[in-house]
Amino acid sequence: MSKTYLLIDDEAESAASTEPYAEAIAEASQGSLEVRSHRPSSIEEVLESIAKTKPDGLLLDIAFTNALMEDRAQLPYDGIALAQQIRTLQTRGSRHGTASLPEFPLVRFSKADVVREYVTGDTTSEDLFDEKVDKADVIEHAESVAKRLDCLAADYPKVSEFAAAEDKSDNALAQLLGQEEEFLARLDARTLLGLRRRDAPAHVLSRYVTGPLLGRPGPLIPEALLAVRLGVDLAQSEDWAAIRESLRSASYQGVFSSGYERWWMALVLDWWATQIDSERAPFRLGAGERVEAIKRKLGLSKVFPIAENPYSPGAKFWHICIASRLPVDPAFGFPLMPEWGQETWHDVDYLCLEEARRDPRNARLGRAERARLAKLRKGDAGA
Repeated sequence: MSKTYLLIDDEAESAASTEPYAEAIAEASQGSLEVRSHRPSSIEEVLESIAKTKPDGLLLDIAFTNALMEDRAQLPYDGIALAQQIRTLQTRGSRHGTASLPEFPLVRFSKADVVREYVTGDTTSEDLFDEKVDKADVIEHAESVAKRLDCLAADYPKVSEFAAAEDKSDNALAQLLGQEEEFLARLDARTLLGLRRRDAPAHVLSRYVTGPLLGRPGPLIPEALLAVRLGVDLAQSEDWAAIRESLRSASYQGVFSSGYERWWMALVLDWWATQIDSERAPFRLGAGERVEAIKRKLGLSKVFPIAENPYSPGAKFWHICIASRLPVDPAFGFPLMPEWGQETWHDVDYLCLEEARRDPRNARLGRAERARLAKLRKGDAGA
């Protein structure tokens, strides 16, 4: 059965139709999703329409400048205010058993320039949304967007059930995250504190999963970083699928996993030690050495190492530059101080050498890193 998203957008039913977005998502989902568009008027009317439609999720634009009230007056609210009202009603209803709106994923669905105008610098609305989608991504990366929307709608009841339970037991948490209790005990205890809040509504727990847990590298890492830590050039390696298959036991199988492919880094290291090299950890080897070990142990031939790059020197790659997206060898990269929303158990962000040279006054560069960069720049000037 397909799942329904309701798109609340001031361009719905207008010349600048939302239909291309709705059609792109539905087509990319291969029948799993249906998107219905709705043009807002009064906030009471919008809430009534949502309650009547009973969607599995909501796509919400944050600027309603082209929508009017019945008396042709400008709407006295925007998408952020509507999101806050929806979350208030959902939380109040779930706690008192009088829900006028069921719990469902709420996705910010706006153009980048609108987000810059309405949100940049103000983080107060961030936690209202389970996910954020740039409308341009729907056209360019429709399949990826559809997968995320599908999994959010499909798995939200699991989060709601977990949120409603009085006791956030280790067993319940293990089921939510698709892992054994023994494995979760290996993680930094702070990693899962956000899911142990007894009074948190479903959307707060959902946002913790899609944000801190899946949204930043730490205990869980995305495919691009997995390849970097194995030293593999994704673009050149036809046997990457075979490596992924070998790593299946390390993949994240918890809530929302069908839309967010991640791997438990601790289990990746277990895999390396048991199947590839029990004596040498991957971070002690260059990319070429890692790839040769993988090819030898898994019997593969079409796997190629990440080539060395003067813009990001070294060969013991372990991070990805947040600016250039080049692989970074920590010995030659520049670690950055944590930013807002970054937890102590998240991986440190890095700039590659070239990006640090381009941005030597980056506020996140610590004093020692600035001094190190200054010496390098002085050496460049004297060469």
